[in-house]
Amino acid sequence: MSKNTHKIFSPYFYLILLPSLLFGYLAIISILAPVLEEYYFYSISNYFYSVLSNICHQYPTRSLWIMNRPMGLCSRCFAIYASFSMSLIFLPLLKNRKYIVLICFLFLPLILDGVLQYYNIKESDNFSRVLSGALFGMASSIIYKYFMHNLINTLKIIIRKESILRAYKFIDLIIGLGLVLLTNLYGIIACI
Repeated sequence: MSKNTHKIFSPYFYLILLPSLLFGYLAIISILAPVLEEYYFYSISNYFYSVLSNICHQYPTRSLWIMNRPMGLCSRCFAIYASFSMSLIFLPLLKNRKYIVLICFLFLPLILDGVLQYYNIKESDNFSRVLSGALFGMASSIIYKYFMHNLINTLKIIIRKESILRAYKFIDLIIGLGLVLLTNLYGIIACI
């Protein structure tokens, strides 16, 4: 069996592919909603807008516009979903735990932007929303990949009964299973 064929049958491949497709789908229908509305496909466009309204506030002032119509997701949500989806596919898996701690700093722009806006210190613009959302989506995907890799390795150890699991492996197992459930259920429910 070739290396590429082996990758297709790997559970890790599907744990990365499914959320990437789900969140990519949300980003794509966010773009298609105003485009379809422009070309008089109102029923499909309204369906996309209504599906996306379950996961985003869709304020026109906080959205990017295509063809003089707001996208189906606000600029921050669009950036999060699009960057999460693309980062899962294109960014390499960082195995070193030091990088994971550094990646957590990518969450700070989103938190800072949200806090400043909440307390009316600074109104964020679409550029800061897209930037903070893209960094958050990228960081989330890297952390997701890290725990999926550890989940698969831990499950292999359990199946083979090769060695005694250490406490941190159980923590990785619990976090990994939790992330799989939360991410995939959220993506599937959002797409319905």
